[in-house]
Amino acid sequence: MKTLAKSSLYYCEGSSNKEYHAEIVEVAGGNVVNFRYGRRGGALTVGTKTAAPVDPAEAQKIYEKLIKEKTAKGYTVDTSGVAYQGTELAGRKSDFLPQLLNPITEDEAMKLIADDQWAAQEKMDGERRAAYATEADVVGINRKGLFVPLPLPVADELIDIAASSNAIRIDGEIIGDILYVFDLHMHKGISIHASPWFKRMRLAQLALAQCESIKTVPVAVTTEEKRSLWNKVKAAHGEGIVFKRRSSPVTAGRPNSGGDWLKFKFTETATVQVGSISPSKRSVGIDLFDERGDVVHVGNVTIPANHDIPKLNALVEVEYLYAYKGGSIYQPVYRGIRTDLDITDCTLSQLKYKPEGREDDDLA
Repeated sequence: MKTLAKSSLYYCEGSSNKEYHAEIVEVAGGNVVNFRYGRRGGALTVGTKTAAPVDPAEAQKIYEKLIKEKTAKGYTVDTSGVAYQGTELAGRKSDFLPQLLNPITEDEAMKLIADDQWAAQEKMDGERRAAYATEADVVGINRKGLFVPLPLPVADELIDIAASSNAIRIDGEIIGDILYVFDLHMHKGISIHASPWFKRMRLAQLALAQCESIKTVPVAVTTEEKRSLWNKVKAAHGEGIVFKRRSSPVTAGRPNSGGDWLKFKFTETATVQVGSISPSKRSVGIDLFDERGDVVHVGNVTIPANHDIPKLNALVEVEYLYAYKGGSIYQPVYRGIRTDLDITDCTLSQLKYKPEGREDDDLA
């Protein structure tokens, strides 16, 4: 038997904590659509939606209807089980262009820690997510500027804010069912793109203070606060620190060099494509593309038990220590699927290479 399609859905509300799995399986005589469901972590009930094998088109139709029915009841692909809003705009282009960061060295970061014109925030380890809300509607927007659904608790809180104080537009990162905000673009229905970032952040803290599913990323201002944040994030093996010029306006895109928003990463990460799936292990082969567009295999990564094995050609994020030129990345760790990027982001130019003449045990 060969599995042709597979989905895992979750539902968590009140005392309910359920999971539901559906799949299309190729068997002799056609395809069948099977399902499993029950309380998360418990024994699952097994069944089928096809008493006899059907042709591929009919199996796909049954499978898609089944998934649609479950998501309509509040099931979600997010393992938190938190329901997501539906939106007719999903996948369409918005006018949002994210402000992107250039990397800096540790020496440069130390200078910014001592510079009162710069503040710092922890670099959150999620997916970029902007959001715009009026009293009537709310939309999420991903890194590519496409409309995407938001977790219902986030959407509800934004609509409540917009209903009492007019439209709001925020920029941040989504982690699970929490939206972490690091900038504010519209306040009380008025664009504040030209206002200093530090003022925008203070307004965001006031506007979102009562929210439970939307949190502002704390800001370190003084040299002592920035140094303390640096030590805290590094000790916790966090991704890194973002430095922001306090007076900076909203500026879309990434400067050719420098800029008002800069990042220092304690760990290296890369977005890669799944090029192969091991038939016997929880492992996938990962690929990147060179400047000619040719595929370059850069190793294998183990998929932890708390993650589903990604599909072939899926884009995933991996953490690693360094890379060998022309070879594999060293000590890759699986971080999860990336839905906010595309194949053009899977380039070799992302990689940080092993310093010449340095032995592996020097970096352990």
